[in-house]
Amino acid sequence: MIQAEQITDTREGKPQLLSNIDAWKEVAEYLASTLGPYGSDKMFVSKDNILITNDGATILKRKNFEHPSVRILASISFNQDKTIGDGTTSVVLLASEFLQKLKSLIKDDFPIKEIIDTLHNIKEMCLNKLNDLKLEYNENFLYKVAETALNSKILKYHKEHFGKMVVNGIKEIEDLSLLGIKKVPGGNIKESELVEGIAFEKCFTYAGYEQQPKKLINPKIACLNIELEWKAEKENAELKINSVEEYDHFVNAEWKLINDKLDEIISSGAKVVLSKLPIGDYATQYFAKHGIFCSGRVDDLDLKRVSVFANAPITSNSSYLTVGECDLFEEIQVGKTRFNFLKSSSKKATTIILRGPCNTVLDELERSLNDSIMVVKNVLKNKEVLCGGGSVEMQLSSMIRKAGNDCRSKAFLVYTCIAQAFEIIPFILAQNFGIDAIATIQLLRKKHHFDEYTFGVDNEKMISDMRSKCVFEPVEVKRNIIRAAFSAVIAILEVDMTILTRNQVE
Repeated sequence: MIQAEQITDTREGKPQLLSNIDAWKEVAEYLASTLGPYGSDKMFVSKDNILITNDGATILKRKNFEHPSVRILASISFNQDKTIGDGTTSVVLLASEFLQKLKSLIKDDFPIKEIIDTLHNIKEMCLNKLNDLKLEYNENFLYKVAETALNSKILKYHKEHFGKMVVNGIKEIEDLSLLGIKKVPGGNIKESELVEGIAFEKCFTYAGYEQQPKKLINPKIACLNIELEWKAEKENAELKINSVEEYDHFVNAEWKLINDKLDEIISSGAKVVLSKLPIGDYATQYFAKHGIFCSGRVDDLDLKRVSVFANAPITSNSSYLTVGECDLFEEIQVGKTRFNFLKSSSKKATTIILRGPCNTVLDELERSLNDSIMVVKNVLKNKEVLCGGGSVEMQLSSMIRKAGNDCRSKAFLVYTCIAQAFEIIPFILAQNFGIDAIATIQLLRKKHHFDEYTFGVDNEKMISDMRSKCVFEPVEVKRNIIRAAFSAVIAILEVDMTILTRNQVE
């Protein structure tokens, strides 16, 4: 029953479902041109900045689609990005195509319940088939998986350089938070480098910074959440002082408070003092006299990385300070920016320093690297890899088509629709490559009919063996795409009415 304060959309039942299908199709068409190594980018221009990207999740965040059902489609892309890091466009294209192919059955009043039951069966078939398509794992796959993830990004022409950087950066570290990415505007993309240890940009400095040491061997590290400067009194504060002695007592108390904090830090043996709060002129000069380097207003994430790396807990009370240590601290010029570096032989940490012509390019470089890092992390964890280039989708399509031929009920129509829908990924890849997509699909159907399951789309030969081309993807990427796409489609098929609350209408 619909409450009195609610207003229903005029589209209900079948028209409502068809409306949702058309809305998803619009989103898929919008994203299709971004798929694969030859996919295009989208440029978003706002008052404050420009964003250039071909990442599906990023595009959906920036593009405001009004239709309610599109939010479900966008959410599966966001979750794919958050949990897996890759496949954000593929999951949208596949889910949309499932519905598009089923549209004719829905128009002909095919029972929705039977469609949903068949989709559940097909999903389980696909997930089981992925286990048969896995390749025997070896460590060289890591580099190729990283390169494949970068193939569709701005870094595709430098994929070998950055693929090695990603794998070498993540392979030895125990905690992913110890891998950092820093952006330095200026210079060539190829000048980007991987450095051992923690690196972060030099923070705002105060008088006395020039006298502090810029290189320290085996220093003790203190990580603070303490403000080491005098505070101005709040507005309308009132102090009643009756004599010069009282004034002296008041001033001396302020001096004592800050000096006690500084002396406690110095007595801890710390030679590098980092705080997320300001460290003022007096404290900077005080530390300089004792041969201590200090830096205030350190970014929260950078301070947490240093804390884990140096085993130096972040403290808010100098009386209970515990210091960590590293092998080397030094400040180095990178481009036009100075960076603080901490290195240790006992604790592994890495930092990727990105170079590029402007912040817009650097932001897209960072997004691309994050996707590759997530994919490599997944392979390191599960050690499961299969071929890419649309080969998996074609093999699943072939399997579903064969299962449909063996089906003795009208459910074979659903099998046929889903088998055709899986071909959308290699079809769009071929389109974006600029080759004959229909001819490509026909050739791939023939190969996969005879279980040559490693064949996919090739921009030079139309089709080729993806194993020999070293195009690999994590099994978990495909597994998550299939789960998410089927679940989203089933959720939409069960919707026959949109209800708008009064707040939404107003």
